[in-house]
Amino acid sequence: MMKSNPREKGEMKRLHPISILFFCAKGLKEMYGFLPILPLIVLWGPRVTGMEVSRFWLTLVVASLAVALLVLTAWLRWSRFLYVADATAISIEHGVWTRQNMWIQRERIQSIDTTQNIADRMFGLIQLRIETAGGEKPEAVLPSLSAAEAQRIQYTLGFAGASAGLGAGGEVGREVPLAAVGLQPQADSTADRLTPEWHQAAALEAAHSTAGLRQAAASTVQGEGALAPHVGSAAQGAALEDGASRKISPVMLWSYALTSYKTGFVFLILVGIISRLADNWFKDIDLLDLLSTWLGSSWLLISLPILFLLAWAITTLELLNSNFGFRIQRINGKLKVEKGLLEKKQQTIELERIQALQIVQPILHRPFGWFSVRASITGNLDEKEKSFVLFPILRKSETEAFLQEFAPAFHIPETWNKVERSAWMPYAGWPTLIAMIVVVPGLIWIPEPYHWFSLLLPLFVLLTGWLEHRNAGWAQGEGQLAISGGGLEQVQVLIPKRRIQWRRMSQNRMQDRSSRATLRISLAAGKGEQSFKLRHAPADAVLTLLQEASTRQTRVRVPDRLS
Repeated sequence: MMKSNPREKGEMKRLHPISILFFCAKGLKEMYGFLPILPLIVLWGPRVTGMEVSRFWLTLVVASLAVALLVLTAWLRWSRFLYVADATAISIEHGVWTRQNMWIQRERIQSIDTTQNIADRMFGLIQLRIETAGGEKPEAVLPSLSAAEAQRIQYTLGFAGASAGLGAGGEVGREVPLAAVGLQPQADSTADRLTPEWHQAAALEAAHSTAGLRQAAASTVQGEGALAPHVGSAAQGAALEDGASRKISPVMLWSYALTSYKTGFVFLILVGIISRLADNWFKDIDLLDLLSTWLGSSWLLISLPILFLLAWAITTLELLNSNFGFRIQRINGKLKVEKGLLEKKQQTIELERIQALQIVQPILHRPFGWFSVRASITGNLDEKEKSFVLFPILRKSETEAFLQEFAPAFHIPETWNKVERSAWMPYAGWPTLIAMIVVVPGLIWIPEPYHWFSLLLPLFVLLTGWLEHRNAGWAQGEGQLAISGGGLEQVQVLIPKRRIQWRRMSQNRMQDRSSRATLRISLAAGKGEQSFKLRHAPADAVLTLLQEASTRQTRVRVPDRLS
């Protein structure tokens, strides 16, 4: 962000007047901390002033003044919010009491994403979110723009490919003709803005082979866990052309929503909410006695499944809403993702921002052979998570083809090295013993027959530890390191070696005795960094991975013992 050169006021534009509602909502959020002051004024105002005033009328007056102040402030924000975009930068002036000028150069802009909530859709408007390199949040937000104006700004700043999803009526999914917004087609300049490092990576991507060629080359590789070498082919070159597109089918969307592991988290949240309400709002009611009267002595066995079904329904509806119409496209060297029912979002990321890919398979998807593909990226997106969902659910047979179409620099290993069978104890054995010790007080103090539920804890720890040991593994090849892990959710991480920020090998006392070690790889992702671990692998293998994870073959020493 920089201060801009002075511009003529005639060039500056205002947002749509409907954006006053956006500023009202923003102001209400900012005033949230001051809301407790309003009842204090109503209760203590007459006592302090000595005036006898009806509390009803005083409340009405105070609330009216607060609403009037909110609307006036929103109107001032709208009237003093000005912007102008040209081929080099976008300039924004805003602020009521303190005037702020922003000038964002085109070279710093990483993506221009769009969001369209229900209110925007009613008026055919769209919100633009401008993200820059190194920003922890969107550098600028332009609410309530017409579809034509949003596309004009994207096209002017060199993000014409991202505008393909903006409809003339403010609907995501249709393209506004450039002639309708007074623009003429021009050559895309994305290639000019890419770094030499990215051009080198693109050349490596073009050298990838098809699955058949990789399989043939793999037969000449000695040793397990080796990634197949890349052999150039005309077919792969054709696969790198723009225009690839994939949309989730209704059947797969419902399958994804109905089998999500998030149901367990929602269930725990509902249990916490009900417990909180019972303590604070229903103090005079014996909730347990009431449930026993309604449902009998088996009230717990009946109420928990009902609560779980409610959590399942909430999770399903939320995932259907957030992933409705999920579609990914590759346009002008960028990946564009569109999704959402009530709030439609369109997000664009450049391929060079992808630091690693995660092939994820939750335990409920394992019997069906379903996977999801996530990307660890630099910069900030709407989500607070450090990974970006490229596609929520794919069949196993579709995963490799998906990577070839949308992320050809990444490839799934054909074989994996697995940790030793003797590593089962640190993965599952010792944690299970600790869990059994922890549940002893529960068996003593929890009343019958519910104290037996405490035994679920060591069983759960045993299951997750066994799965973690089973899923742990690694593979390596030229240009890429792959790590597999996870318990209830298996995650295979594909990491280009040039994306690794730092790596570390550690050993505790037990690992030192058994010649095992832990490898930790860290990448730049989201607002900070994202780390991946390979635990309790042979120390020699970890040392080899540590050395080969460096693009420069530096000498690395195994620590004697790290606590």
